[in-house]
Amino acid sequence: MNIALKEKISVKRVVAILLLLTIHAKAQQQNVSSLSLGIQQAIDMGLKNRFDVQSRRFNVGLSNSEVSKTKKEWIPEISGVGNMRYSPQLQGTYVPAHFFSPDAMVIALGAKSLAVFGLDLNQAIFRPGITTDTKIAKRNVALSEERVKQDENTIKENIAFAYLNVLLKDLQAKITADEEQRYKEYAEIASGKYKLGTIIENDYLKAKLDYENAKVETQKAQQNYALALDNVKYQINVPAETQLVLTDTLNSQNLTLNGLSSKTDANNRTEIKQLQIQQEINKMQINKTKQNALPSLSFYANYSQQFTYTNLDYSLKQWWTPFNYMGLRLNVPITSNFKNASSIHEQKIKAMQTDLNLKQKISDVNYEIQKTTTELNNSQQNMQITKSNYNLSKQIYENQKQQQQVGSLQYTQLLETNRSLNMAEQNYIKAVYDYLLSNINYQKAIGNF
Repeated sequence: MNIALKEKISVKRVVAILLLLTIHAKAQQQNVSSLSLGIQQAIDMGLKNRFDVQSRRFNVGLSNSEVSKTKKEWIPEISGVGNMRYSPQLQGTYVPAHFFSPDAMVIALGAKSLAVFGLDLNQAIFRPGITTDTKIAKRNVALSEERVKQDENTIKENIAFAYLNVLLKDLQAKITADEEQRYKEYAEIASGKYKLGTIIENDYLKAKLDYENAKVETQKAQQNYALALDNVKYQINVPAETQLVLTDTLNSQNLTLNGLSSKTDANNRTEIKQLQIQQEINKMQINKTKQNALPSLSFYANYSQQFTYTNLDYSLKQWWTPFNYMGLRLNVPITSNFKNASSIHEQKIKAMQTDLNLKQKISDVNYEIQKTTTELNNSQQNMQITKSNYNLSKQIYENQKQQQQVGSLQYTQLLETNRSLNMAEQNYIKAVYDYLLSNINYQKAIGNF
C-alpha cells in the first residue's frame, strides 16, 4: 500500500510539473507574439516586413548595376586567341618560267604545321554613345527610386486606412455594446412592469425583442472588428495568431497629421518627378540615336607567337617566332543616318507623349489638391457639428430617461430618443473617421505621404 501511495504521489508531482511547464511555455509564447503599435509604428513595421517592398528595392540595385556596366565599356578589352592547323597536303603555288627554272612549275610552299597563340587588345578612344548610356543609366536609378517611393506610399496608405478602420470598428462595437446594455435594462424594467400588470404583454415582448436584436448587432460589430484587425495584420505582414494591440485612438494626436499646408506644389508628388525624369531620359535617347551616325575611334594591338614546322612537335623552340602589331581603327558610318531617321522620329513621338502626360498629371494633381483641401475643411466642420449634436442627444436622453423611470414618459418615446442618440453617435464617429481619412488624402495630394 505504501509503495502504491508513493507511486501515485510521484505521478501527481510529474503531472503538476508538466502542467506548470506548459503554462510557462504558453505565457512566453504569448509574450513573444504580442504587439502594441501606434499608427506610425504599424507603418514602419509594414515597410520593414512586407516582402514586396523588399523585392522592389532590389530594382534600385539593378539600376545601379547598369550604371557600373556602362562605365566599364571604357575598360580595354583584352582577349587570348589561338589557332592550330595541320595540312597533310600543302596548297600548290604557281611559279612562272625562268623564276627558278626555264619552265613554269607548281610547287608546295609553307609548313604543314602552323600554330599561332597571342593576345589582342582593343581600347575605345572616341565613342560618344558610352557617355550617354551612363547618363541614361543614372537617370534610370533616380526613376527606380521614385517608383519604389510610390509603391511604399501606396502601402503606407493601405496600412493607415486599415488602422483607422480598426479604430472605427472598435468604437462601433463599444457603441453597440452600450446599446445592448440599455436595451437589457429596458427589458428588465418591462419584465418587472409586466409581472406587476402595469404594461400589456405586447409591450413586454417588444422590449425583449429589441434586446435580442441588440445582442445580434453587438455580435456582428465584434466580428467586423476582428476582420478589420486581421486586415491590419495582413497589411503589416505579421502572423495571424499575433496578439495585436492598437495604442492610438480616433482622438489621438498621432492620427492628426500636419493639417493644411501653405506649400502645395504639385512637383512634390513622385508621379510628377517620374515624368520629369522620363523627359530627361527621352532627350538623352534622342541624342544617343543621333550619335550612332558619328565616327568612332579605337586603338588595337596584338602580340603573338607563331610555330611553323613539318609536324606537331611544339616543344621545338627554334621554330617558334614572335610578331606583333598595333594601330588605330576609324569607323565612319555611312548609311546610319538613313536608318536613324526612323528611330529619331520614334523617340521624338515618345518625348511628346511624356510631355503631354506630364501636363495632364500636373493638372490632375492640382485638382486633387483643391478637392482634398475642400474635403478636409468640410469634414472638420462636419465633425464639429456632429459632436455638438451628439452632446445634445445625450442630454435629451438622460432627461427623458429620468422621466421614464418615474412613469411620466412612455417606453416607445424613450426608444425613439435612444434611436436618435444612436444615430448621433454613429454620425459623430463617422465624421471623426472621415476627417482623419481626408487628412491622409490631403497629405498624399501635396506629396507629404
